[in-house]
Amino acid sequence: MMTIEAGIPLPERAKYPFRDMEVGDSMFFEDENQGASARVASLRFVKAHQPDWKFTLRRAEDKPGWRLWRVEP
Repeated sequence: MMTIEAGIPLPERAKYPFRDMEVGDSMFFEDENQGASARVASLRFVKAHQPDWKFTLRRAEDKPGWRLWRVEP
């Protein structure tokens, strides 16, 4: 038998924590494809939730890989 329950919050499906990022924060990706995927996801996030935010993907200088930064508009 099914039970109906009220007040259960829907869990976030976010793969990346864009909402929690401040200007200057970054995420590291070892693989360029992972970084590119995060960049596309950030563009979708910005379009849907924070039109004034900007992100940029660059090759990491501290270790081999890629970084996605939240930058100032």
